[in-house]
Amino acid sequence: MLPVICFFENETYIYSTDYVLHLCPDSISATDFLNRIEKEFADEMKVVQVNFDAYNFEPTKHQTRLYENNKASVFILKTFEILSLTEIALKQKVNTSSSAPFQLLVTKNEFLEKVIQIKEMIAAGRFYQVNLTYAFKALLKTNPFDFFLNHQANYTGNYKAFLPFANHSVISFSPELFLEKKGLTLKTEPIKGSISKNENSDTDLLKSAKEQAELSMIVDLLRNDLNSLETKSSAQVTKHRQVMNLNYIQHTYSEVTIQTEKNMPFILEKMMPGGSISGCPKKESLIAISELEPTARSIYTGGIGFWQKNDFKLNIAIRTFVQTEEAYYYFAGCGIVYDSNPEKEFEELINKAGRLNVQYK
Repeated sequence: MLPVICFFENETYIYSTDYVLHLCPDSISATDFLNRIEKEFADEMKVVQVNFDAYNFEPTKHQTRLYENNKASVFILKTFEILSLTEIALKQKVNTSSSAPFQLLVTKNEFLEKVIQIKEMIAAGRFYQVNLTYAFKALLKTNPFDFFLNHQANYTGNYKAFLPFANHSVISFSPELFLEKKGLTLKTEPIKGSISKNENSDTDLLKSAKEQAELSMIVDLLRNDLNSLETKSSAQVTKHRQVMNLNYIQHTYSEVTIQTEKNMPFILEKMMPGGSISGCPKKESLIAISELEPTARSIYTGGIGFWQKNDFKLNIAIRTFVQTEEAYYYFAGCGIVYDSNPEKEFEELINKAGRLNVQYK
């Protein structure tokens, strides 16, 4: 049995090979499914995966599903350990992963045309920002657990996870915290603003009016989302435009918090999908995403994390691979605003592939 691995605290990870997997049936909502799980397994440690489109949002008919999966899944851990990645690697022999190029599933020109189309929609007043994403595909047969351990050092980030399913595995190297609840404090840390690593990248990123506008829009959106949870308290921006240094790219992020007694199923129904990976206003951006993107996101830009009692922590499932019997899939995306430069957005898309061998036409 392949292990379940999920980020925990202070560069340690939840590790379990003793678990039971529960899958959300198509016949019930993700909220009802998670409420049932909470009622039956409140005290157990749980690892959760929820799709981007799990809540009242269906891909349009033109969108292709690259793989089949349930809209929400929960691993109930009967036993688990808290380990470092080094300790996890020592638990079994790790084989070197085979490699193959990751082919972008659209042409560069198609991407540039979509950015121009979005800019025209913004100029017409449809929305202010939308997150545009595309898939990459590699014909790889390598063991997914080996892939996770062999590639994790290439993607610095605090929210890594490995989830094995019957017909696919999820390998997440996310740097972005979607939601964390400890006690009554709920926080979110949206990432917006990106630049490739270079000598002056910190300064260039913070000076960019375009990157500042992207983040500020999403912070306002998430404040509104958090405020929809409560009437007794209001959301506070506790950090703004902090620089996140990864080993292949730099981002800016903010932190927004609120005090709430609400449980995870209620919070996710109000908050998903995350503002940083949808757009502003969110509802119209989600409609546009379903029109513009040729493939359904499914697991990508959903949430993965742990849940025990009333506390939980979920990432935004970016920098995330899905392994199937025939291939590995990877997605990347960009926040498009009125003054976006199509060529620079394409450069950002490729930068977010990290150290993959990327090919495109």
